Amino acid sequence: MDNKKGNDMAEDPKPSPESRQDYSYEAFGRDFFEHAVTVERVEQALANLTGNEVNFGPRDVGPGGLASIKAEGSIREPSVTRREGDLIEFALMIPIDLELSVRLAAHDHRFKTELRAHLRLTARAKAPLHIFIDVPAPSENDIDVKVNAQGLRASVLDLVADVEGELKRYVARYVGKQIDKPEIRRMRDIDVRRRLESNAPEQQAKNA
Repeated sequence: MDNKKGNDMAEDPKPSPESRQDYSYEAFGRDFFEHAVTVERVEQALANLTGNEVNFGPRDVGPGGLASIKAEGSIREPSVTRREGDLIEFALMIPIDLELSVRLAAHDHRFKTELRAHLRLTARAKAPLHIFIDVPAPSENDIDVKVNAQGLRASVLDLVADVEGELKRYVARYVGKQIDKPEIRRMRDIDVRRRLESNAPEQQAKNA
């Protein structure tokens, strides 16, 4: 078999612009959004959250404030999954591992606590030619708490239960502030026109 002929048959030339199928601006816009806003890009925008420290307390709790609670920990790597639906939305889960310390009757009781903040992200079109990843501020209802209660005294668990709502509210406010930090907000705001202009042949020629 002629190698040249075989190579020619194996080639898969790109179609010319004229031969590509036309479709509506609306369909083009949807496909553009699907390509521009992916799970990987959203994860990249939120990468700076990982490792941020979380500190709560100390808080006086119990009758007469005879005990105190404090927590120290950090944010672990968030996970992002695509949600089904007409909108381009993502489910964001931010894991936070804390070590709680309860001081009661001159004794410190330490144990692990896992918190999960659940948020919904939506890609929105903003004028002029911006894609913005909208993240509503979380509330305490968006925070799950799991306490490793093995070996804990009932009195200690009661104190933790007393402060759990406050801990959820604190973490919700903290996560909301982290999401809205300037460096993360910049990553959530995609200026399409600026990126197109920066890659224009004329601009590249000027920078050469």
